[in-house]
Amino acid sequence: MMKVLIADDDVTSRKLLRYFIGSLSKYKIVGEAANGEELIHYVTKEKPDLALVDIGMPLLNGMEAVKACKELFPTLQVIFITGHDDYALEAFNVKAVDYILKPIDRNRLYGALERASQVSISLVDKEHSFKKDLMIKQQKNIVFIPLEEIIFIERLDRKSVIHTKNGKFETNEALTSLEGAVDSRFMISHRSYIINVELLTRIEATGQMYKAYFKDYKETARISKHKVDNLQRYKLL
Repeated sequence: MMKVLIADDDVTSRKLLRYFIGSLSKYKIVGEAANGEELIHYVTKEKPDLALVDIGMPLLNGMEAVKACKELFPTLQVIFITGHDDYALEAFNVKAVDYILKPIDRNRLYGALERASQVSISLVDKEHSFKKDLMIKQQKNIVFIPLEEIIFIERLDRKSVIHTKNGKFETNEALTSLEGAVDSRFMISHRSYIINVELLTRIEATGQMYKAYFKDYKETARISKHKVDNLQRYKLL
């Protein structure tokens, strides 16, 4: 059963979505948010599989709230249901399942829900088959590094340096490529760093930047200012 969160500041729209989804046995509504900040709160608390999100909400609009949620939960699926037609490109960039304009068409909604369900199934299959090692190429060698041993990955000059509990490994592979090879324990903290959040012990402000400290490791990584809130939410889960 898919856990669904509804986020819309319009009470009538939330009620209509509850009605449409209520007749479908494989979806369960786990919460409702009336603004962007509530959306982030409920996603963090309930960990839904899917969020139905309006964009024009108070405090924090739906698009910005979704971006923050996806930083914490990259597998969160989103269907935008909105009266605004000028965010379609951004919706594509955050890999939304669909972008439905109001008034809500029931068949369009049901089609989007079914696609979300199929994606969810494939994600579960992928998670069950996920390998525990990071495979990197070093000249003529292929090296397998256990994910739990990786502390952070740093982009340095034209190489990526993988800091582990047992030393450093260098590879020519791009940071974006390595990001796709690690799991949800890891988060991009800066354009040049991917960190293992589970090993993070302290964040220290240094001017406009932040330093990340790790358990039993002397070297530090960088954290961009706009990533700090997301890291704090993750550590509180």
